[in-house]
Amino acid sequence: MKTKYLTYLKTFSLTLSLGLAASATLPGSIRPAATSPISGGSEGHESLVALGFKVPGVRASRRRTGGISRGTSECAGETISVTPVLPKVNQSELPDDRIEVESTVNSNPTFFVHVSETPVKEAEFALETEAGETLYEEQMTLRGEPGIIGLTLPEGHSLEPDMAYHWFFAVICDTKDRSADVFVDGWVKRVEPDAELSERLDAAEERELPEVYAQAGIWTDTLSELAELRATHPQEVKFEQDWKTLLESVGLDNIADEPLLSESTKVE
Repeated sequence: MKTKYLTYLKTFSLTLSLGLAASATLPGSIRPAATSPISGGSEGHESLVALGFKVPGVRASRRRTGGISRGTSECAGETISVTPVLPKVNQSELPDDRIEVESTVNSNPTFFVHVSETPVKEAEFALETEAGETLYEEQMTLRGEPGIIGLTLPEGHSLEPDMAYHWFFAVICDTKDRSADVFVDGWVKRVEPDAELSERLDAAEERELPEVYAQAGIWTDTLSELAELRATHPQEVKFEQDWKTLLESVGLDNIADEPLLSESTKVE
């Protein structure tokens, strides 16, 4: 059953569609990231050097959901900020009601959002098909501290190849009035890796995967692979530096130093 939040979003989407026809946008080319090569130490254990991500030009985009508090807003008497960890480099070239579609080769990708310090404890994540059908939704309890949260799509709710999906993350400010939610959204499309990318992925060591994905212009998997390396190798400062450099390369300087938080508690 859909939550009141999703129902509210759909009401806005329907209102927009009655007055505005969505314009078709052809996918733009994705060029390799301008990154430094992997440094090969004596044992091959050096981390990535100056990892960056660059996608020139405006890529395929979809319509945003409008009319609801987005990003930074008053919530339960406090000003809070919610930021999707997505490239900002091309947003100035898009209309305010459009958002670029990110790519992933994974059927169950991880989405990242930054939430500022807040006394509010309830949040919600949801994923819809392009037709508006809910594929997955969950509520969770926030920890209250500022940081970046990773939200992995569980097994049984996988993305289909060559299909675009709309995801939402909302901090629930008032359970009785979901229009007061502070939310962010994004689009993602699962793509099949071409022969060259498949070969590079097969040959890459675990610590080389972020750069392989970055050079292929696949943001979602660049970020998730680097987050995994930070989690499994917490003592390696280089991965933390790579994370900071990566976020700064796409205009996310304001959250580049924020901690990666462990998964929030789901509401059963």
